[in-house]
Amino acid sequence: MSNENDLRIRKTRKLIRDAFIKLLDGKGFNGITINNIADTAMINRSTFYLHYTDKFDLMQRTTEEAIQNILQLVAPEAHIIDGKLEYDSFVQNINSIFQAIEKDALLYKVILNDKEMSEVSRTLEHALIEKLDKCFPGDILISRDLFLELTASLYLSAIRWWLNSDMKYSSNFVAEQLVQLLVIGPSKTAGI
Repeated sequence: MSNENDLRIRKTRKLIRDAFIKLLDGKGFNGITINNIADTAMINRSTFYLHYTDKFDLMQRTTEEAIQNILQLVAPEAHIIDGKLEYDSFVQNINSIFQAIEKDALLYKVILNDKEMSEVSRTLEHALIEKLDKCFPGDILISRDLFLELTASLYLSAIRWWLNSDMKYSSNFVAEQLVQLLVIGPSKTAGI
């Protein structure tokens, strides 16, 4: 009986979450009401309140989960072996990030593009910088804070571009392109 309840709870939360993301994309956070969420999810308002305090609680939990889903996959230490970059594992790692984003594309697209979500976008960027800071060795050839900022910006810009281009390229293709840019740099990438 407990597993059935757990399954029902998970299904209901998914309905609420999916409805919320759809509404975020269409109305923006400020335009959403609990009634909108309940109607779109085809549940009662009281059911919503069994799972979330309010729309702010739903927003916080949804975005925190989205950020953690990405951060757990960022693993530069997995492809830096004995101080050398392992190219193929780097591509695989970046590809796994893009695949995770693809599964929840609309949410990430809203987070990275909607002005109402700018605080969430900044939180994602700062969390990514912190994760990269922990993963890279102490000595970097340029200013460490600049390196971390630029690297995080490249990751997020590539993700935003891919989502805004309706993911017209495969996750693996975009991962390979991003890794090439990160490994050989803009000048060589441009053929200079």
